Amino acid sequence: MFLKTALLVLRKDFAIEIKSYEILSTTLFFAVGCVLVFAFALVKEGQAPPDSAAAILWIALLFSGTLALGRTFERERYGETIRALLMAPAPRPALYVGKLLGILCLLGLTEILLVPLIALLFNAPRAARSGSRPSARSSPRC
Repeated sequence: MFLKTALLVLRKDFAIEIKSYEILSTTLFFAVGCVLVFAFALVKEGQAPPDSAAAILWIALLFSGTLALGRTFERERYGETIRALLMAPAPRPALYVGKLLGILCLLGLTEILLVPLIALLFNAPRAARSGSRPSARSSPRC
């Protein structure tokens, strides 16, 4: 019952968002705007401050997620569907989990756009280097 309810709420939110693109478009616009403001403010002479890309990504995601969360619940309040959801014979934590999954999917889409943009604007490394690399010397041949 719990998982079914959470997935129904997720499906409802997803269907509404596909029809309107209201929250996705405002979230993406805000996140890209936030990154561009940081790029104009911090990048000097073509050089970004070292290790600033991760912080800017987190700030943009945090602010855009807060915006998306507020817009989601305002849409529910405006359509008075929040009252219907709360009166439904469903566990309230399942309603919360369904809404949470919807916001996380939205932020995942936002992150797919932001990561390459930040890597481009802030010269962020494409992948972390880990492990040992083979040495330049090769073993002697007989």
